[in-house]
Amino acid sequence: MQLIVKFLRKKSILGLLAGLLLLNSAPVTATVVEHLYEAEFAVSDQTRKTRHEIFQKAFQQVLLKVVGSSVVLGNPLIHEARSHVLKYVSQFRYLELPNDFVQPAATREAPVPELFNNILWIKFDIGEVNKLLKNSQLPVWSKLRPETLVWIAVRDGGQRYVLRQRDKSPIKDEIEKAAKLRGLPIIWPEYDEADRMRLSFVDLWGGFWDNVLTVSRRYQKESVLVGRYLWGAGEWQVEWDLLINQHQKNWQIHSNELDLLSTSGVDKASDLVSAKYALFLRETGASNIYIDIHGVNDIDGYAKIAAYLQGLAPVKDLNASEVSAQGVRFKIDPQGSVDDLKRLIALGSILKPVNIQVSTQPSAQDDVILAYQVR
Repeated sequence: MQLIVKFLRKKSILGLLAGLLLLNSAPVTATVVEHLYEAEFAVSDQTRKTRHEIFQKAFQQVLLKVVGSSVVLGNPLIHEARSHVLKYVSQFRYLELPNDFVQPAATREAPVPELFNNILWIKFDIGEVNKLLKNSQLPVWSKLRPETLVWIAVRDGGQRYVLRQRDKSPIKDEIEKAAKLRGLPIIWPEYDEADRMRLSFVDLWGGFWDNVLTVSRRYQKESVLVGRYLWGAGEWQVEWDLLINQHQKNWQIHSNELDLLSTSGVDKASDLVSAKYALFLRETGASNIYIDIHGVNDIDGYAKIAAYLQGLAPVKDLNASEVSAQGVRFKIDPQGSVDDLKRLIALGSILKPVNIQVSTQPSAQDDVILAYQVR
């Protein structure tokens, strides 16, 4: 059976290459991931010792979200910074446990499990964290992130099914939890009649990538994560494939722990997707960078656009330098290249480029002026 599957996958390679080219030519949509510099952990007490231990765990979790890649864990400057974690904490507070919080169950290793009393919420200083990443020569992944489409095919005994957006499943819950921890936006397919007509369970299980990518183009996502879960011999065997950048990446894992299986797929996917979109913070050679925004008509609109631009990784700070009937001109204090800034704006659905500037004032020869219209 394994030989047949391998043969069929080889037959699908030409379709995979063609499909990846078409998938990457489709418009890419992105979503804003909030709270990248925040973390929450359940705690059993409010002692200084416990708090400091949680600060270090939260710091690692936040760095993984902000960089998007596990490469951050092996950096010596990051390792040193963990010893001085208080420098990077800007706020923290204790919260009540939510009503649906489930206390850990007894296990053979822990017959008397630790019971939690509160949630410790921590927020880290954005400027200090970004400065650390810049000094560590690590990239920052902006909060504007492209979504990854997730296809999961499951063979559990005599059952065979594909997980859909409306389904409830422990596998789905673990994947969503892992994706939230890594700041990787994901969506699930509808897998309605239109999808099923062109993509069967056998197509997903056998790796018929031309069919997978043909159906995936409906969702306009640049990266597609496919997981095949097989239950047998008392454990799950999972084979993962990520289709991105006209390439296919494949890896496998086996375990009886669903959280470990799901994390293995999401973490690798996050590493690969962030490698394309995370940016290295650096100085720019331009003397002044301005961005003109047409269609800002009120205070609320101004606040939303300013917050949006401020959240882009290449923007260190910005200030309104001119306001007119045509719109607002912002002067940007950059920490990345103009090309990086344009690429990130193009990912979103907030602004579209135009050729008309807000200001009629003359500008210096080496000034960079970008012009956009609110969609």
